[in-house]
Amino acid sequence: MSIACVFIPRFMVEAERQRRKEIGSRLVLIGDARVLDCSLGAEAVGIRAGMRMSEAIALSHSAVVLPPDGAHYGRRFEEVLGLLGELSPEVEPGDPGLAYLSLAGLAVEAQTFADDLIASLHRRLGFMASVGVAGGKFAARVVAATSRPGVAKIVPAGEERALLAPLPCTYLPADEAMLWRLKLLGLETIGDIAALPLGAFQQQFGPQGKRCWELAQGNDGEPLAPRATESTVVRRLEMPAPAVALEAILAGLERLTLAAYGDESRRGRWVRKAVARASLYGPDGQAGGDWELPIAFREALADPKAAWFVIKTAVTRHPPERPVEELEIELVGLSGESGKQATLFESKGKLRRQVEEAARHLGANGKPAIGRIVEVEPWSRIPERRAAIEDLA
Repeated sequence: MSIACVFIPRFMVEAERQRRKEIGSRLVLIGDARVLDCSLGAEAVGIRAGMRMSEAIALSHSAVVLPPDGAHYGRRFEEVLGLLGELSPEVEPGDPGLAYLSLAGLAVEAQTFADDLIASLHRRLGFMASVGVAGGKFAARVVAATSRPGVAKIVPAGEERALLAPLPCTYLPADEAMLWRLKLLGLETIGDIAALPLGAFQQQFGPQGKRCWELAQGNDGEPLAPRATESTVVRRLEMPAPAVALEAILAGLERLTLAAYGDESRRGRWVRKAVARASLYGPDGQAGGDWELPIAFREALADPKAAWFVIKTAVTRHPPERPVEELEIELVGLSGESGKQATLFESKGKLRRQVEEAARHLGANGKPAIGRIVEVEPWSRIPERRAAIEDLA
């Protein structure tokens, strides 16, 4: 089975460039104490993800430093996954900007599929990706990560080992301790590992070593783990002007909640969770980031007024911290069941009548069919005298 890996390099930086036109082509650093992502120009001066932010700033004083906005990156990555889901029924998400697709059953040539995928991502979402196609996830990812953005490469079946051989061992899923020991042993490339016998290598590095040795041989049987998709309903509202007052924000969210519950795709279905989102207005008219508040209902709700009460309470406790330009409500986990357990003694009168009718039918042959326990001498020291069985007439 062929697997395609889609890789969008510097995904966080590209997501910020799209919404912050003012940063243009400047060097960008994203992170707090440490760098989470950086632009290509920042990499050129020696900055890497995981580096201390103070060290990164020392290497590039002119870089724009931005705090991470996980909610915004998550939304953009969901857009990417949604587009990929239109092209393949099986999509496995990885880190933001990385995903795997199955090509099984698709009536299209691999190179054509990969080229069309790159073009669609760039045309519809503005991201430039590289794509690798191979027989396993590891080889596909390595090919995608080592290709230039906008390039798609196909690894013919049986050529995975030759492709991986000259690459450094850092591409393997090995921890720092194992990589340090490999360096001490003079094993620098994946090909060096592939040339060793499995027994000796596994004895040195255990299960992790066995996995790395198999990948070095070009053998990767790890199956795709497609993400589970949920039915959702989304409604958005652009505010006439940036809203500061909580009352205005709540009024907009209430309108969106009622509209989402009234959607045709929601009719007759219960909702288990809602997500409130907002695009925020920053200083000097710049993008102020995103606000996101997941709200899980204690039980699935079909009544929009009950849902709005829960949403309003949650938003009142955790409101947006900046003026709001755009609001969004997403209903998640739609199902045909309420998820509410019925009480044990609900409709007791109706249940009793049904039991009595069944008892009459069962006793039609003249023999007692169903009985009930009644107290006779509950104070007696003899257990048999405390209660008796009486026919249920």
